[in-house]
Amino acid sequence: MIVIIDYGLGNIGSVLNIIKKIGGDAIISSEIDVIKKADKLILPGIGSFDAGMKNLRTIQKELDDLVLEKKIPIL
Repeated sequence: MIVIIDYGLGNIGSVLNIIKKIGGDAIISSEIDVIKKADKLILPGIGSFDAGMKNLRTIQKELDDLVLEKKIPIL
C-alpha cells in the first residue's frame, strides 16, 4: 500500500488523484499506525519548508525507522 503522508501542507489531493489515474492504490494519512503499514511512502514537497519541517518533526523517529532501517521506499 502506498501512503501519502499528510503533514499539513502541500496539494496531497492532486498526488492521490494522479496515482489513482494511473491505476495505483494509495491513501492519505497522518496516522503513525497507518504510515507504518505502508509498502511505499510519498512525502509531498510543496508548501512552506519551515512549517513542513516543524510538522514532520512530530513523526521523524517513525519515518527514520521506516525509511532508514526497514528500507521502505519514499518519494
